[in-house]
Amino acid sequence: MFRSGARAWGPAHISSIGNALAGVSFFALAATLTLAPAAADDFTPYVSGEILFELENDNVFSSSDPDAEFNSLYPTVELAAIIGLTPVFSINFGLTMEQVADPDADNYFKDIGLYIDTVNIQAELMGATFVAGKFAPTFGKAWDETPGLFGTDLAEDYEISEMIGFGVAYPFDAGDNGTHTLSANAFFVDTTFMSESLFTNRGRVSTADGGPANTGTLDNFSITLDGEEISSVPGLSYNLGFTYLSAGVGDVADQTGYVFGLTHSTDLDNGATVGVIGEIAYFNNAGGTLDDATYYTAGLSFEKDSWHGELAGTIRQIDLAADGSQTTRLFQASGGYVFENEVDLTLGYAHVDEAGTISHTVGIQLSKSFSFATPGAPEEEFDLPERRPVRETVPTIVQ
Repeated sequence: MFRSGARAWGPAHISSIGNALAGVSFFALAATLTLAPAAADDFTPYVSGEILFELENDNVFSSSDPDAEFNSLYPTVELAAIIGLTPVFSINFGLTMEQVADPDADNYFKDIGLYIDTVNIQAELMGATFVAGKFAPTFGKAWDETPGLFGTDLAEDYEISEMIGFGVAYPFDAGDNGTHTLSANAFFVDTTFMSESLFTNRGRVSTADGGPANTGTLDNFSITLDGEEISSVPGLSYNLGFTYLSAGVGDVADQTGYVFGLTHSTDLDNGATVGVIGEIAYFNNAGGTLDDATYYTAGLSFEKDSWHGELAGTIRQIDLAADGSQTTRLFQASGGYVFENEVDLTLGYAHVDEAGTISHTVGIQLSKSFSFATPGAPEEEFDLPERRPVRETVPTIVQ
């Protein structure tokens, strides 16, 4: 074995990295074989991306648990970039700077860390998109698209991110029945140096930490189907998903998950836009335990001119194997204004009832995004996802 930093790397890690390099080599070869000379002549290598800056203050001003009351002021910065190498071949890269430790008392710009959340190679082949490297496998939408300042807080439990592996997405056009994309992914939790962070080190993940998908091998999967542009129901989109996460060290069972969601957007005659989202996610053996968990999320958004408003709520019910259940309820209301310089000022309120412990939070956020591109870059739509202030070391359902 050899060492990188303070962690030992064994045959399983070497094999996994070898598999990833083999996949990258395959993509490169396929890209070379499928690249038409005319396309190569017209292509110019490029870089494009988006940077999002946020400054947020959350104040838990009242709670039935006095120890849970605190004020936290923190920045979040996210970078998403694409480096176009050929008409077929590109590199995706992402950085996140955020609060990486649980706030347990008043804090101001404390525990801020910077880490690589995405770095992978991408190939567009035969109508499909292939990726290999560190990425976020597809599963669910509510953790990203639920509107409001606190709308994603509970649904983020089942976000799958910072995985190493492979993914493929194939879109197909069904005419009036819409455009649909079938995706499949195989992955495991990142345990490389990229799981650490600069400034405040959140700590390197090890397979010894346990947790679903923290296996060091490609024995974790997700399969999803997304659809939109259905002519019979304009503005409607849907998502379906299945995930299987193998038990890590100390877990007692493999976790399986299912998700179904709908979103709908309507443009009104007065120039306003109304959006609705609903999603249900169910997990058997949640978090590698013998418990089951179900999430019900719904949201409503309204936009007109420079104003926006949001209502959202999530119910998380955990059915305990030892009998009984634990229920957490989140309700949030928020609204804001986008100034001429595209700075968004948002105010929000959240009411959380976690197994009888009730907390009230108010928040204020300033945000602005910047796009950049070199000459010849195609127009890209970047999705900088909503992120929780604290990143767990391994994915888990039961918090």
